[in-house]
Amino acid sequence: MTRLITENNFASGGYDFAIMNLFPKNIVVLVFVWLGANSVRAADAILPDALWRKAVAVAAANADWVPGLSITRIEVFRKGESVGVHELWQRSQLGPTGEVETETIKAFENGKPVKLDDKSADKKRGSGKKHSEKSDWNPFAADAQSRLTLKTVAHSRVIAGQDCAGFTFVLPQTNGAVLQGTAWLATPTGVPVTVEDMSIEPLPDKHLQRLALTTHYETTTNGDWRATSIITASTVSVFFFKAEVQTTTTLSDYWKKSLAGNHASNRLEKVPAKN
Repeated sequence: MTRLITENNFASGGYDFAIMNLFPKNIVVLVFVWLGANSVRAADAILPDALWRKAVAVAAANADWVPGLSITRIEVFRKGESVGVHELWQRSQLGPTGEVETETIKAFENGKPVKLDDKSADKKRGSGKKHSEKSDWNPFAADAQSRLTLKTVAHSRVIAGQDCAGFTFVLPQTNGAVLQGTAWLATPTGVPVTVEDMSIEPLPDKHLQRLALTTHYETTTNGDWRATSIITASTVSVFFFKAEVQTTTTLSDYWKKSLAGNHASNRLEKVPAKN
């Protein structure tokens, strides 16, 4: 689970910090699954539902991967000008009882290091059990397929050198909200390449006026599939202030929960230096 952390990690002062404190922490709930010129032809011999089923299978086969390093960069704009940049680095590892622990290791405000207090530096434990909220935000989750509505996009696209077929999806949540977006799957493999313009109605926080998420994925040379970045564009209104917020979370140093006990040293690599 990739969490957008904004609470008490940056020095206070200025309306942009107030905006960040009020920004919902769980907008990026999960590394979903995350999720052009020629039209998709029936003669391609792969039916849209069959291609989507392949994507569901790919997501299930790679569900055990966890990003070991998450770097979240939050930039606040007012009237088109940047008024604040915040950056948060987090490491994850397997906890003693099988849960994923997340630790904040670095923080920056406007390019300057911020000293972490004991609370923010503490490891935060996530549940080792599956949570229904995760699959609700995941259009490829097997248990979400019965609630999912799909529509094929009339044109194809080439993304990162791959021919892709597009599907708009609508996924009702268990709490009554509705998630929707567009997923682009590589043909003929069905591997998700991008999920773009994903939004939810109603918005999860009263201060949000707009929210759109785009997730990019990669397939490694070993055939493993995982998210590489999540980009969130939003409009936030706090009191008399209105701002645009651009959040980019990059995900790397993946480790596999099922193998973590045998390869713990492989995922505790040195954190790369900040440029």
